[in-house]
Amino acid sequence: MSVTAVLQPEITRFIGINQKAKDWENEGFKVKANIGGWDRPSTVEGLIPDLRGDMGSNIRIGLVSLEEDLEENMAKWGKVVEYAKNNKNVSLRVYTLGKNGECYLNKIIT
Repeated sequence: MSVTAVLQPEITRFIGINQKAKDWENEGFKVKANIGGWDRPSTVEGLIPDLRGDMGSNIRIGLVSLEEDLEENMAKWGKVVEYAKNNKNVSLRVYTLGKNGECYLNKIIT
């Protein structure tokens, strides 16, 4: 297996997370992203999210997954899902990735 084939999923995730971070910034959020070039978000229920956006008292958490890993990742992110459900100022956005790094909104949990 080539290095490119091994790294492609991570490159795709980087592209998708970076684009969502820019989108959120354009919406007025102060954004942190768990990729190079951005400040790193703080942990939420023991997990460092892919994205965190703050606007006033509102917090948006973003998690990005490849389609084939979504079910497994949702199980791992269970505590973050509960955190979003139990905090009225927090919303969780779950994105799935296309092959070229485009993020598609899969779920919003509030």
